[in-house]
Amino acid sequence: MDDLETEIRKAVLDNAVKYNGKPNVKSVMGFLLGSRADLRSRAGEVRSIAEKIVADVEKMSIEEQVSELKEIAPELLATPDVVESEEKRELPDLPNVDRWPKIIMRLAPFPSGPLHIGNARMVILNDYYVKRYNGELILVFDDTIGSTEKVIEPDAYDLILEGLDYLGVKFHKTVYKSDRMELFYRYAVDLITRGEAYVCDCSAALWRDEHKIKGIPCACRGLSPEDNLVRWEKMLDGTYSEKAAAVRLKTGMKDPDPAMRDHVILRISETDHPRVGTKYRVWPLLEYSWGIDDHELGVSHIIRGKDLVKEGKVEQHIWNIYNWPHPELMYYGRLKFEDATLSKSKSRKEVQDGVYTGWDDPRTWSLQSLKRRGISAEALRKVMLDLGLSIVDISISMKSVYSENRKLRDAEAPRAFFVQDPVWVAAEGLDQDMTEARVPVHPDFPKRGVRRIPIHPVDGRSTFGIQKSDLEKLKTGVLFRLKDMANFTLKKTRPPLVRFHSMNVDEVRKVDGAIIHWIPKEGSVPVEMALVDGSTVTGLAEPGVAKMKANTFVQFERVGFAQITKAGVPVQASFAHK
Repeated sequence: MDDLETEIRKAVLDNAVKYNGKPNVKSVMGFLLGSRADLRSRAGEVRSIAEKIVADVEKMSIEEQVSELKEIAPELLATPDVVESEEKRELPDLPNVDRWPKIIMRLAPFPSGPLHIGNARMVILNDYYVKRYNGELILVFDDTIGSTEKVIEPDAYDLILEGLDYLGVKFHKTVYKSDRMELFYRYAVDLITRGEAYVCDCSAALWRDEHKIKGIPCACRGLSPEDNLVRWEKMLDGTYSEKAAAVRLKTGMKDPDPAMRDHVILRISETDHPRVGTKYRVWPLLEYSWGIDDHELGVSHIIRGKDLVKEGKVEQHIWNIYNWPHPELMYYGRLKFEDATLSKSKSRKEVQDGVYTGWDDPRTWSLQSLKRRGISAEALRKVMLDLGLSIVDISISMKSVYSENRKLRDAEAPRAFFVQDPVWVAAEGLDQDMTEARVPVHPDFPKRGVRRIPIHPVDGRSTFGIQKSDLEKLKTGVLFRLKDMANFTLKKTRPPLVRFHSMNVDEVRKVDGAIIHWIPKEGSVPVEMALVDGSTVTGLAEPGVAKMKANTFVQFERVGFAQITKAGVPVQASFAHK
């Protein structure tokens, strides 16, 4: 193999390992031509070689791909001992740092459920910058009354804290918006008194059709501050019913964006609040409470998705009224996961109805569910930081998270055999002294020792379980190997019978024979493994799995990585990824 083919093979293997064993010619070409200007004039030749190598690498297992990449380009595989520090990642500096005596940032989750993987970007970016600048991070529970579709869940407060703990986020103080209602009321009175806000009792339909769309002020806007303060008291004392009145900020009726025209900042809701009950019936909208609190809490920089640009404009309007310094607003583009459906409202319903097993059900995509599956927070953190602060919308696959997790956790994960619905095969011709197979705990770390899998031959015969699909591929008389044990040939009998042939793995490699995983009939352990789609597969694992403790991250060979969630019989596990 010449130097060019070697370089292309490295790129293909690296691409395959990053994307769950499936290399992509287009992606490989983009990398090669982008990093090697000298290859651009040879694009046709490079593509031809890449296509052949991709076809070859696609036939390999992910373990074989990783093994070869370790051999020819170990520098491309991060290990737990050599992980790039966050400080070296090329994220932009925070703007106008010198304007502020201290960098203060905030997380502002709405407690409708736990944090999910889509929320992780906001959390990780804020945490990263606070640590980078030795600043202060404030956890602000945005627990003002939401809509009927988006309700506060009492258990969400603790679930959010669990998620932050999983991500390794350290915040310096905690604030509850529901504890700050009197503050929001004082500012509401002040804004009304200044003539910057008014109480509007127009119906939603009238406001939308006759005023918002047409940009024509309603009669309420022209009332005096005194009249509006009387209306304000009626909102508080129950004279106005829900939806009968709202406080509008005079953001302007000629704004090009109809959504910004005299924006609502407080409204009536008699929904029972899990922390303050029915003490308050007028509740601030989030952007209004942000406008007040970001100043009151001394926030210097705000990082959030670009879907909140309108809310940022409302905040800026409030800051301008009071001539407050503007915190730096930084936005990033929408993030879509190609293979994960994120919906807290749907997940909440399914959890409540018992369709999901709980918030750690993999279908919720909550941080609890990722932790249960053994997804390292560092893997998630690496992917989110690599996305940076681009305003461009991004679509990514969970495979990128899985690839990082594999790099971080592969070395620690012991190997084990697992066979789903095994077919039992009698093996004859075994030496009576061959009582166990000695299988590496981890093939890359021989010093960790071996797993001793009992064989229990009786009169030279023992029974093993193998996958039905493996049995169907075996041909009579053709040499194959039960992995890390011995070589056999298949006899054409019912039930299936195999005959011991030899011990040396090279015998099988000479004839390109199959090497398949197996379990002994004696002592195998029942396993129930939850998959990402919520289904469960059952099977048997080698006896040593019975001794694995909960939270052990294991690789079931040829199946994938999983985390033991409950020891005992049966062993319960949650599938992580290939």
